[in-house]
Amino acid sequence: MGRTHVRALAAGSTVVVTAVVEPVEAVRTELEADGVDVYSTVAELLSHGRFDGVLIAAPTDLHAELVETFAAAGFPILCEKPCGLRAADTATATRTAAEAGVLLQIGYWRRFVPELVELRRRIDAGELVLVDMGVHEFDQIRWLTGQEIDDVSAVAAAASSDEPVPGDPESIVALARLSGGAVATVSLGRRFPEGDCCWVELMGTGGHVRLPFMWGEPGTRVFLDALVAQAEAFAEAARGGPLRGATGDDAIRAIEAAERASEAAAVQTR
Repeated sequence: MGRTHVRALAAGSTVVVTAVVEPVEAVRTELEADGVDVYSTVAELLSHGRFDGVLIAAPTDLHAELVETFAAAGFPILCEKPCGLRAADTATATRTAAEAGVLLQIGYWRRFVPELVELRRRIDAGELVLVDMGVHEFDQIRWLTGQEIDDVSAVAAAASSDEPVPGDPESIVALARLSGGAVATVSLGRRFPEGDCCWVELMGTGGHVRLPFMWGEPGTRVFLDALVAQAEAFAEAARGGPLRGATGDDAIRAIEAAERASEAAAVQTR
């Protein structure tokens, strides 16, 4: 994921990569060849690096710890989602950033997909009243609808013999009741014939929309463009502009919903 972010940042016009922390020597060599200052540890970066903000794209179990480290050092932070593996970890990291007075944006990149931005505008304008939707992520539900996730139930597929993570199902379907009375359906799966695909469907009294905003190989461009827009929005916020990305509180709400779904499906959260 780190390399993907570097590609996205290179394509942007307002953000420049000045330094990277990379513990793998072979990857460090590649990055150095591209003219980027590379450090093997975060401590080295903090001692010698030249940068105005931080993008965290480390393994998920390190996110919360790194947020706290860079917040204590006073740097604005864009952290890959999820911010932590547990709601408690996410809350602690969010509180640390708030107490340090630093910007914390969470990388829910779908908030920067133009088609979804337009869909949210239509919902806000009352052109659609949400009743049911299929999504890939709980944050997207909250962001699109402006409603909180109240109750969650879920059913997981039977574990397959070649599941990538023991105890983590191949697919799961969750049903959520939202604070405004709407109902949302989340369908998640590790394998799909067309590759990495995401779509959202809304049915309401004012109409119906089905939006396959990321589908197969062409979806790679959608993903990268959203990462560029996300990074540039973060840079704008770091300069004192409005925060258009997900906040630490958004991250807490999303992981809380995921935890409830995991518990409902008797799935152990990693």
